[in-house]
Amino acid sequence: MKKWIALVCIFLFMTEAFADKKKKTENIQELDEKNKMEFDFSFMEGVRSKIIGDYQSAIGWFDNCLKILPYSPVVKYEIASLLMANQDFNGALQLAREAVTGNPENMWYKILLANIFQKKAMIEEACQVYAEIIAKYPNKEEFYVIEAGLYTSIEKWQKAIEVYDRYEAQYGITEPVSIEKIKLYTKLDDVKKASSELLKLIRKFPDRSEYLSLLAELYFNYDQDKKGLQILDRLLKADPGNGFVHFYLADYYRDKKQEKEADKHTKSALLSDKIDNGYKIQYILKLILNPDTTLVSEATLDEYMDLLMQKYSDDLAIRALHSDFLKKDHKLAEAKKELEYILERDQNNYLIWEELLLLCNEMGDTACLYNRSIEAMKYFPDQPLPYALAGISLMMQKDFHAALPYFEKGVTLTDEKVALKAQFYSYLGDCYYNLDSVSKAFNMFDQVLKINPNDILVLNNYAYYLSLKGERLDKAENMSSKAVSLEPDNATYLDTYAWVLYKRKDYSQARYYMKLAIEKTEDPSGVLYEHYGDILFHHGDHEEALKMWKKALELGGEISDELKEKVETGVMPE
Repeated sequence: MKKWIALVCIFLFMTEAFADKKKKTENIQELDEKNKMEFDFSFMEGVRSKIIGDYQSAIGWFDNCLKILPYSPVVKYEIASLLMANQDFNGALQLAREAVTGNPENMWYKILLANIFQKKAMIEEACQVYAEIIAKYPNKEEFYVIEAGLYTSIEKWQKAIEVYDRYEAQYGITEPVSIEKIKLYTKLDDVKKASSELLKLIRKFPDRSEYLSLLAELYFNYDQDKKGLQILDRLLKADPGNGFVHFYLADYYRDKKQEKEADKHTKSALLSDKIDNGYKIQYILKLILNPDTTLVSEATLDEYMDLLMQKYSDDLAIRALHSDFLKKDHKLAEAKKELEYILERDQNNYLIWEELLLLCNEMGDTACLYNRSIEAMKYFPDQPLPYALAGISLMMQKDFHAALPYFEKGVTLTDEKVALKAQFYSYLGDCYYNLDSVSKAFNMFDQVLKINPNDILVLNNYAYYLSLKGERLDKAENMSSKAVSLEPDNATYLDTYAWVLYKRKDYSQARYYMKLAIEKTEDPSGVLYEHYGDILFHHGDHEEALKMWKKALELGGEISDELKEKVETGVMPE
C-alpha cells in the first residue's frame, strides 16, 4: 500500500500542468484576447517556477491567474499542490475542494484532495474520495489497495474487507487480496469467514498445499485442534515427506508437551529431502535459542545433529552447525577440525575464517592463531580482525616489534567500526609502551578514551603506566578512580589505585585501598604484598612493612629487584 501512495504523491507533484486543459479552455473563452494572453503567460510561468522549485514565485504567478479567472479549477489545483508541499494543509484543502467542485470529473484533483485528507488525518474522508474515484475508474487497481490500506490504518477492519470485496467483484479471487481478507477476519475473530476465504484459495489453487497448512494453523489458533490435525493428516497422506508439515506438527506436539510425537515429527522433517537444509538448520537453532519453551534436552539436540551429519555430511552448512555443537560440548579440537574441513573446500567464507580464528584464540593456540590469521588476510585483506589476532598472537609471545605492523595496518581498516578502532589503538598503545615509545603509547590511549571514556582496561593500565613514570599523577588518579568506580571489587584496579595514591604521597588512602585489594584477591601475589609493604613503610608502620616484604619474598612472582634488600635492611632503598 505504501508503495502506491508514494507513487501517487510523486505523480501528483509532477503531473502535467494541463491536466484540466478542456475545462481551462472553456473558461478562457470568456476572456478577451488580452486577458487570455496574460492568463496563459502567467500560467506557464507558474508551471516553470514550480518545476525549478521556486514555489513562492509559482504561487505568485498562479495568484495572478486567479485575478484574471477567479473560478479556474486547474489554477486552484496547482496552488493547492504547492501549499501541500509547503505543509499548509488547511489552505490546500480549501482550494482542492474548490478544484474538485469546479471539475468533479478530474481524477487528479480528487487524488490531491484525498492526499490532503490523509495529511490532516481525515482518513475516512480520504477513503470516501477514493471510493468515488474507483466508482468512476473501476479498472484502477491501485486505488482499491490504497483505500483498503487506509481503513486498515484506522482499524476499520470491516470497511477494509468491503473494499476488497469490491476488488474481487472486479478482478476475481487473487492470492494477495484473499490473504489480506483472512488477516482482517482474524482481527475481527471471525474464524468462520477467515476459513471460508482460505477455502476459496484452496478450491482455486488445489495444488498449493501451503493454503491447507494455513487453514490448519487458523484452526489451531482458535482452539479447533481436531479440524487442524485432520487437515495436516490429509496433507501427510498425500505427501508423507512434506517436511514443513512435519515441523509444524513437531511444534504443535511440543507445545502440548507430547514429547514422543514431537520427536517423531522432528526426525521425519530433518530426514526429508523435500525441505531445504537451511530451513532445518534454522529449526535446530530455534530449539537451541528457546530452551524454556521448546523443552528439548541437550541429548536430544545432539541426536538431531547426529541425524543430519549421517545423511548430509557433505553439506558445509551442516558441518558449520556441527562445529557449534562441538564447541557447546567443549570439544574445541574437534570443532576446529570441522572448521578446517569447511575451509579446505570453501576458502571464501569469511564467517568461517572468523570462527576458526576466535576458536584458536580461545584454545590459546598462538601458532594456530598467527598462521590462520595470515592465511585469512590473503583471502580477505580488507577485514581488520585477522590483523588484530595476528598481532595479539605475537604480543602473547612478547614479540611486540613484530606485532606492531599488523596493528598499524589493521587500524586503517576500521574507519566505520569505531569500537574496533578503539581496540586497535589500545593494542598499539601496549606495543609502543613495551617498545619504550612512551609518548606514542600515551597518545594511543588518549585516542581510545576519546572513543570510549569508560574503557576500563585502558583507564587502569594508562593510570599505572603514568604512575610508574611519575607523570601527570592527577590524570592517573582520575582514571584509576573511575576504573575502581566501574568495578569496585576488582583487585587489580584497587591495586593500581592504591599505587597511584602512593605515588601522590597520599599514604593513608593508599594503605586503605591496598589492604582492600589484598582482601578481594583469593590468592594474592607477591607484588601486592610488596606494594603494601612500601605503602606501610612510608605511612610509618615499619615493622608491619617488613612483615609484608617477607611475605612477598616467600610468594615470589613479579617482585622488584630491591625486595631482598628491603627484607635484609628493613628500609626502603634511596
